[in-house]
Amino acid sequence: MLSRRQILGGLTALGAGALLRGDLTAQSPPAQTRRVIDVHHHIVPPQFMAAHRDDMVRGGAGQPYVQAWTPQVTLEQMDAQGVATSILSLSTPGTWFGSVQDGRKMSRIVNEYAAQLGRDHTGRFGLFAAIPVPDIDGTLKEIEYAFDVLKADGVGIMTSYDTIPTGDKTFWPVFEELNRRKAVVFMHRTAATCCLGLRQDPANQEFIVDDLRALNGFLVGGTLAKFPDVKLIHSHGDKVMAWVAKLNGAPINGPQRGPNPPWAPDGIQAQLRKVYVDSAGNNKFSMIELRALGMLATRVMFGTDVPWGNVKNNLDALRERMGCSREEIEAVEYKTARQLFPKYNV
Repeated sequence: MLSRRQILGGLTALGAGALLRGDLTAQSPPAQTRRVIDVHHHIVPPQFMAAHRDDMVRGGAGQPYVQAWTPQVTLEQMDAQGVATSILSLSTPGTWFGSVQDGRKMSRIVNEYAAQLGRDHTGRFGLFAAIPVPDIDGTLKEIEYAFDVLKADGVGIMTSYDTIPTGDKTFWPVFEELNRRKAVVFMHRTAATCCLGLRQDPANQEFIVDDLRALNGFLVGGTLAKFPDVKLIHSHGDKVMAWVAKLNGAPINGPQRGPNPPWAPDGIQAQLRKVYVDSAGNNKFSMIELRALGMLATRVMFGTDVPWGNVKNNLDALRERMGCSREEIEAVEYKTARQLFPKYNV
């Protein structure tokens, strides 16, 4: 996740006023040049913000540019940079606040809002549906509605709920259904409720700790091995992928220590290579590690973290500062995403 300084710097470069006035529309490329797919693009539905403003602010949405988000601002950024499609999701803290009734209501509000944007702007928006994961029954019903009625591209989850990492066996009934549907699952960082006060900007240490805890739980807890048809995207996961490999005896610069454990029957690195990540906020060192893991050209997709990040800054970073080859850039920008989401292969 980008720091406040990085984001404000990016908005200055683009001209925050221009974004809000729509002055960038004239710079939009012709429709046929749009090819980038952004898999990490957030929405801030007005009803959801009104109901949970305090929770959103505690989760990191107190910045004016986040609360000023509108679909038009998003479309202007996309058009100015040649983004064909953005798959919409809710950022931290998601739709679970401890109440079954509220979680179900807010999930449906968020999903209907995003789905309507997709209907209003054909081909421009996809949907990772919000689900209130700790409410297993409500989540299963929302998964059914999201896929069968709203035609969602996948579901969005957080790295933890309360103090439980999302890969924990507690939530396996949800993953059984997602595995049955061969679903894409977009996992976004949050901070465990016990540790919200430890989150320190600009480095977002506690978010990264929760990233690490979640991915390690999916691996060592056996969730990745048990549900092989779930296609997991760990947003911001580049920061912890190499760490998880190393912690479990499979450093990216050397052979695995010891035999394959039962939760990684094909090897630890092979199991981790099944996970997708996005490029939002990445740096050159992250890309070097992902390349060493054999993931850069096959498992990394473009992401912006809008409205916390912006499209131009992330594209510029990918193309100019991450040391990627042309083939790797094209894979990140659209080729890998088109394999995962063939409906956007236009």
